[in-house]
Amino acid sequence: MTLLERGNCCRSCKPPDAASGAAGAGVATVAFTIDRSGRVLSARLVRSAGDSALDAEAASLSRRASPVPAPPPDVGGGSITLAVPIRFSR
Repeated sequence: MTLLERGNCCRSCKPPDAASGAAGAGVATVAFTIDRSGRVLSARLVRSAGDSALDAEAASLSRRASPVPAPPPDVGGGSITLAVPIRFSR
């Protein structure tokens, strides 16, 4: 994930008020698939933060951040799947 993509996601990231674990802190890993234009096609939780509210927020984050910057032309395929850790802290 480039710095630009990370910034795009971070602007959309906020710990939900319902998060309880460690005062709303944790790391969830989300796998998401983007098309050649950077549009998020799908997202799923692949590792829990240990808090269902944080997990739900992490899964929806990539959809809110869509579109992300398009992948470079030298990256092949019609779609690209990335697994990204999302760190929440208060």
